[in-house]
Amino acid sequence: MFKSLFNSIEARHILKLALPLFATQLIASLMFFTDTVMASRASHVDMAAVSIATGLWAPVVFSLQGLLMAVTPVIAQLFGQQRSENKNSKMNFTLQQGAYLAILASIFIVFIFQFSHVPLDRLELEQALYDKSLGYLNFVIWGILPASLFFVYRGFCEGIGLTKPALIVSIVALIANVPLNYIFVFGKFGLPELGGAGCGLATAIVQWVALISLLIYFKVSRKLKQFEIVTFEPPNKSEIGHLVAIGTPIALALLFESTLFAFTALFIAPLGSIAVAGHQVAFSYSSVVFMAPLSLSMAATIRIGYLRGYGDYEQLMSCIKTCFSLAFIFGLVVMVTTYMSRDFIIAIYTKEPEVVALASAILIITAIYQLPDAIQVMAAGVFKGLKITKPLFYITFIAYWPIGFSLGYMLGRTDIIVPAMGPQGFWVGIVFGLTAASLMFLLKLFYTSKKLATQMQHQ
Repeated sequence: MFKSLFNSIEARHILKLALPLFATQLIASLMFFTDTVMASRASHVDMAAVSIATGLWAPVVFSLQGLLMAVTPVIAQLFGQQRSENKNSKMNFTLQQGAYLAILASIFIVFIFQFSHVPLDRLELEQALYDKSLGYLNFVIWGILPASLFFVYRGFCEGIGLTKPALIVSIVALIANVPLNYIFVFGKFGLPELGGAGCGLATAIVQWVALISLLIYFKVSRKLKQFEIVTFEPPNKSEIGHLVAIGTPIALALLFESTLFAFTALFIAPLGSIAVAGHQVAFSYSSVVFMAPLSLSMAATIRIGYLRGYGDYEQLMSCIKTCFSLAFIFGLVVMVTTYMSRDFIIAIYTKEPEVVALASAILIITAIYQLPDAIQVMAAGVFKGLKITKPLFYITFIAYWPIGFSLGYMLGRTDIIVPAMGPQGFWVGIVFGLTAASLMFLLKLFYTSKKLATQMQHQ
């Protein structure tokens, strides 16, 4: 039975792709950590400014990355079409159109961020905090264009199964980030001391460093130099529309996810500092752990896209079954590990007895959701690889908001179902939301696989 659900060859393919992706995600988190630490050394106001500005900036970047993530499955399927005579020219064309989409998205975001003072005005911040938060946003927006183009070129690399370039470039970016933060935050070499706002300027420059580094990699890599960075193809409405159709549901799904946790934190805040601290411990830990199933999911997108283009249904289904087996194994291991080592995990963050007690109770709940979370994020990766992304939009929305957040609010802040549970109630809601998402994804995939068999037989 298990043999039919797990193919060791496909598992090796997935893990080989996933490990560099996981390391890349860790480095990205480390860069944010570096920003926070550097800003905190300036003052608590600067650290708060980085936190507030990032809260506005991060959902935009996640959504942008989701939109441009469409490049990966499109390229992967083209790459898998071994019998296609003009495969490389089609891939070059998609890359160019992805770059046009990145430029258009960047222009739109830059325009929107001309009004970034509006949400800050609503927060009624003290003047110093307001100025530094706005300063961060005004600086970081200069990095949106290179970040957008980087997502496209990275997506291309990953589409042909190359996940190491993004890792190498991320290491270069991290190395650049530390001294740049130091220079701009503390005003070295005769430059003005910008405090937390300097982190925004450093981030913008790092985005240019990352893009240039990746373009250089394209030129020197034996596997990549056969492709053209720029083809000067005119914008193609049909192809750009195709990428938008694939990428928009992904972008919205990421937006729903990022805003879910943002709103959860906002609704927990009135419950007091202990409630916020307990929630933050669980959220911080979950964010780090989530990088592993996310990396597996991204690897699944690449491999499944390739096999879908290759046209072998049996091998494709074997890969999908293996992906879910890996997700199940990982989710189970993390669930048990989280429960057994929760005291050690909490000790990393705090030793305050009240926070420890609350965080311990929340971590038990987070342990429960590791399994459905691993399954739902893997399902999302599978659908991306198949270029079927609409389910990501409506399933994620239904699971996260009408189910997850609504139930969490009722359990956490009201006595409608049980006496108000506080932060634990919100996390119970998240468990139900993620479980609902995993079940809906699996059901949708069951029906999709039948249609897919028919489609591939006629190819």
